[in-house]
Amino acid sequence: MPLLIAGVVFALFLSAPMIIQSAQNQVLDLVLPTDNDALFSGDGPAFYQYIERDYNDVKSTPWEGGQYGFVRDPKSTGGGVVYTRFHEGIDIRSVHRDANGEPLDEVRAIADGQVVHVSVVPGYSNYGKYVVIEHRWDGS
Repeated sequence: MPLLIAGVVFALFLSAPMIIQSAQNQVLDLVLPTDNDALFSGDGPAFYQYIERDYNDVKSTPWEGGQYGFVRDPKSTGGGVVYTRFHEGIDIRSVHRDANGEPLDEVRAIADGQVVHVSVVPGYSNYGKYVVIEHRWDGS
């Protein structure tokens, strides 16, 4: 059974199947981690998974919260709203769902590598379920 998760922590290389040439002329053949390719058409709301937010008693589901960086936990300041919690990954919106709305997307590695860690219990970390894959390029 493929690993099914709503959020994925990984470094995203911005291209569908793509090839990158490294400094030592090693070709890297990279693929997207899911079937969602909306990022390439500039459709952020279709690519990033929204988060449920309750800010100043207003409930919302902003897709921007699925991006990498300071995008979580808004706080009001004299200069406007600032986001105080750093999101260390990106949450990719599911393309395929079952009748109950649960994600069915298969999550793939962006390239060949070796699994070096698996976390199957969401409560054991701040990341939920995740897999760490070591990719070796240019002898790294």
